[in-house]
Amino acid sequence: METFKLYYNDFEPFCQWKEDEHAILEIHLRGFKKQHLRVQIEEPDVVKITGERPINGTLRSRFRKQIKIPKNCKTDEIRAKLSGDILQIILPKQTTAFPGKPGSTECITRSESMPSNYLLYIESSSSTLEMTTKLALQVAGVLAVVVTFGAYAYKCCHCGHVEG
Repeated sequence: METFKLYYNDFEPFCQWKEDEHAILEIHLRGFKKQHLRVQIEEPDVVKITGERPINGTLRSRFRKQIKIPKNCKTDEIRAKLSGDILQIILPKQTTAFPGKPGSTECITRSESMPSNYLLYIESSSSTLEMTTKLALQVAGVLAVVVTFGAYAYKCCHCGHVEG
């Protein structure tokens, strides 16, 4: 059986920041499709964006980008959206619960409760119901792994102790 070695063309995509009510990072990715991309939260303050797509035969194009999440960002509301050849990473800003001093840019922050490696959905025209279903399936999968591991650990710990 013949196996082919893959070759990679690593590149740095053109990126630009835009500001409105959110901070938005636009990443220009010609030829990439939704299934070629992955957007994750790493640690509590970094977004990791990776992509890989076939060019021809054994040649693939790929990139990896990490951005630091601003302190005034609502981490649990970060979204990614692919429109044509542009991937937008939308970082919603915190709103203050109490009015601050005039000219103050302080925000009330909350503790980070986001698990590491939380996969963000890349939105195209998917409905909210689809995204909720996908999240529920991911949570169920993780839960199944945890329960299986717990049962295995319990069995191993209790089968090894024989009293005599």
